Amino acid sequence: MTYLILGMGRSGQATASWLQDQKEKVIAFDDDSKKCEGFKSDLNSIPWNEITAVIQSPGIPYNLPQPHALTKEALSRNIPILSDINLLRQSQNKAAFIGITGTNGKSTTTALIGHVLKENKKEVAVGGNIGIPALSLSKLNEKGIYVLELSSYQLEFSPSLNLNIAAWLNISKDHLERHGSMSGYVKAKMRIFEGCQKAAISIDDSYSKKVYEQINKKIPAFSVSVERKADIWVSQGTLFEGATSIIDLNPILTLKGKHNHQNAAVAYATLRLQGLSAHDIQKGMHTFPGLAHRLEIIGHNQNIIFVNDSKATNADATAKALDSYKDTSIYWIAGGRPKSNGIASLKQYFPKITHAFLIGEAEADFAKTLESKVLYSKCGDLDTALQKAYGMAQKDQSKQAVILFSPACASFDQFKDFEHRGEVFRDLVRGLL
Repeated sequence: MTYLILGMGRSGQATASWLQDQKEKVIAFDDDSKKCEGFKSDLNSIPWNEITAVIQSPGIPYNLPQPHALTKEALSRNIPILSDINLLRQSQNKAAFIGITGTNGKSTTTALIGHVLKENKKEVAVGGNIGIPALSLSKLNEKGIYVLELSSYQLEFSPSLNLNIAAWLNISKDHLERHGSMSGYVKAKMRIFEGCQKAAISIDDSYSKKVYEQINKKIPAFSVSVERKADIWVSQGTLFEGATSIIDLNPILTLKGKHNHQNAAVAYATLRLQGLSAHDIQKGMHTFPGLAHRLEIIGHNQNIIFVNDSKATNADATAKALDSYKDTSIYWIAGGRPKSNGIASLKQYFPKITHAFLIGEAEADFAKTLESKVLYSKCGDLDTALQKAYGMAQKDQSKQAVILFSPACASFDQFKDFEHRGEVFRDLVRGLL
């Protein structure tokens, strides 16, 4: 068979290598021709009548603002447009597949499900949008379980995944430039249910409630909520299955905050559908180390907690971090390359912030927003901000203080990416402890 790979980023490279290992023919295209080295890439002589499918990168839009010329040509010839997820599903059809989607919380929920399964001695491979390309994952037998984070970009190219379990977290306005409208965005997300056997669906927003009502008519689905009673629900930090209290989530520091309670509830519902007992899930959740760079607890020193939330590249993400620690003394390190909407939307949390330490290109703008509302220090760089925050927090007499690195900014003024920024913060903290 002959496959045309459109887009040779990380997943495209993994797909091309995997197909070659299967002794399939590969034609590759990318705007950066260097990425196609080692693969046939003569697009002027594509044998269209031999092409089995186009494997399209999630980064290349399907139809908005307009389809890629190669996508358009393939569609006109009724050639399937697929994703690497499809290829993995087809090739590893003896294993179980769990897919997780939603606007927010996908990575944490995916990591949590994978962690609990591993704690229960299951053979698991975790990947997809969370970082490891699907076709770079290990081959699993009939006892294995793939746990895949699936974005709307991936699902757009992933028809009939036939998942064993689909987990749906939430939906809110995002990626509308890609999907054209909320209805287009929801439609792309809902491809996760095509051929699905069971589902766990949060019903806490109006879009998701409609999705649940629609899907529950077709397949068994658990309703999940942190706002009302449901099949699986959370009230004041306690997770219930029906009327039975199961887990007190409050002591689990890596699952703090209402948003993480939603993640935990959806994960719990998914794991129950997979066949785990409530007791085994509870044990696994209590050992969850958290997701790197997302409310990641780096260390403790007496009453001070150090939290790495470098993945918070906008104010919405930082809002969740501030809400998670609203009952402690917050020493907030923020800044970087600012987003257009700044941090004005965080004003409801300003009274909870003991002191802010500002860095990077956003320093002056953030100072203007905080002026007369929050005490702040202009620090310039992360090392200086951490030193000042630590010095101030050591004098704090409250029961608990947190040095919260949640930038609400992109990282590119001083770092390669948010991972690099988080790693630097982690190293600096370890140098103090």
